[in-house]
Amino acid sequence: MARSFTPNDIVALPRVDARDAVALASAVEAAAAAQKDVPPYVISAVAQIASDRQALQKAIAAGPPAGAITVKEADRVEDLSITSLYALLVAWGRLEEFLPQAKGAQEVVDRVFKDGVAFVNSKVEKEWAVIDSKLKAIADEGLEAKIAAVGAMPILEFLKQTHATYGAVIGTTDAGADPVEIGKHRDALLDSMRVYVMRASGLVERNKPETQALADALLRPIVEWRSTKPTAKDKAEGSNGHPGAPQPGGADAGSPPAT
Repeated sequence: MARSFTPNDIVALPRVDARDAVALASAVEAAAAAQKDVPPYVISAVAQIASDRQALQKAIAAGPPAGAITVKEADRVEDLSITSLYALLVAWGRLEEFLPQAKGAQEVVDRVFKDGVAFVNSKVEKEWAVIDSKLKAIADEGLEAKIAAVGAMPILEFLKQTHATYGAVIGTTDAGADPVEIGKHRDALLDSMRVYVMRASGLVERNKPETQALADALLRPIVEWRSTKPTAKDKAEGSNGHPGAPQPGGADAGSPPAT
């Protein structure tokens, strides 16, 4: 399998919704502005972050479309998303004898969809749980590259967003999902921050501690990020902590940005 070194593959950012993404981006911009001798290629990454942050803020200010999505509609879109991904992979899999991409698609089918998609007829909570486990398997087992090889990543990304909305609507997840248009701007901003992380990390030179210090300062807002939202534990214990205060180890899944 070909290796991929795109920012999206390499950099693990904190999991944030749109408003937290704005706050995180602002912190990154402030950290970069406070440093001297920042190379132009890092400054240009910061400028892109600022541009994407402003676009996201405008989308947030515009608000979501009128009318909240119903459970029935969320279920319909979730069903369409997962079955479309399955159908495309199955179609490609028929050519596994001839094309390497098709062989990869069939491997995903065999691992993730070996029992088909009958689960879409389950009760909403069970369906959500089944799809959630499939998405985790795709991420944890490195199957996204095989899906990307047959051009199905747009469907997978749409499924992820749909799944987040579905979970919020049926009450499986705590946080409400961002509307589609806002989600697009949030994702663009996160992509810009991944580029920034790679460029800032690339400053480090062996035996030059000052380059490590600069990279650390530029990346500190991301490494130490803590959501502005109280956690379930905070709510249960009535925590007196200050949401949004930097705290080591605040990155998604307990991991600092990959470099």
